[in-house]
Amino acid sequence: MKRLRLQDDIMLARAAQPVAPAQPPVLDIPGDEAFSVIVQLQDFRHHKLWRGQQLVHAGGHRVGDMAITDLREQWRCQHLSSYDNVRLQLPRATIEQWSEEGGRRISALQPRQAVRDPVVWHLVQAMLPMLGQAANDGDTVFVDTVTLALDTHLAQHYGGQPAPRSSGRLAGWQQARVRDYMLAHLGQRLTLAELAAQCGLSRAHFSRAFKLSFGLPPHAWLQRQRIALACRLLRESGKGMSVIALECGFSDQSHFSRVFKQVMGVGPMRWVRAQG
Repeated sequence: MKRLRLQDDIMLARAAQPVAPAQPPVLDIPGDEAFSVIVQLQDFRHHKLWRGQQLVHAGGHRVGDMAITDLREQWRCQHLSSYDNVRLQLPRATIEQWSEEGGRRISALQPRQAVRDPVVWHLVQAMLPMLGQAANDGDTVFVDTVTLALDTHLAQHYGGQPAPRSSGRLAGWQQARVRDYMLAHLGQRLTLAELAAQCGLSRAHFSRAFKLSFGLPPHAWLQRQRIALACRLLRESGKGMSVIALECGFSDQSHFSRVFKQVMGVGPMRWVRAQG
């Protein structure tokens, strides 16, 4: 099982069982002050789930199905076929903290089994590459943004939190301050909370207002500025690729090359040759 700890102690994991054992054991699911959200990446033909002594599910899940369980309760499961799924563990304290930022505190998510939620599916697909990255290879603002979007969606659709009122753009001074801060720290690992603090806003309010102000989410705008700086350094500085990668906020040359190609359509060396 691959695991990754995200901001605010959210745990992301991918678990798979290519072949079911001949006699699958009944497994106790560890209790915690948290909620489990599981999304199936392939059809899960058969499994059983108990809450306490009560059998609450016996059957299968289709690819894309989501389940939410409260880990304060006693759960047991038996996996009777192959499976591949993504699992998120959301601490209750994190749900309370993030929902307060959204305007009203909630403490619980409603249990669900075999729910199809296209928004959760889309966000989980965005998270999957994080599990294959090195510890320092991810864009922290992007990771924070996707995690915030998932938490906000779950709180509103399964926790009873009302949708936020439409927020306007950042004020002029906020735009200037956060833009200057981001440009001055392109070589550092920034967080969404750090950027929001520059404007005196919650992460959720800041993310919405930033996109209205700059036309892009914070992580996408930051990525473009890092690549723009890299292009200038490649043309003018004579520095090596690995040095430029670090100065532009990438973990290493490989990470830099992948992102550069995603943004520019070609790798950095090919781009340099094309400049003449």
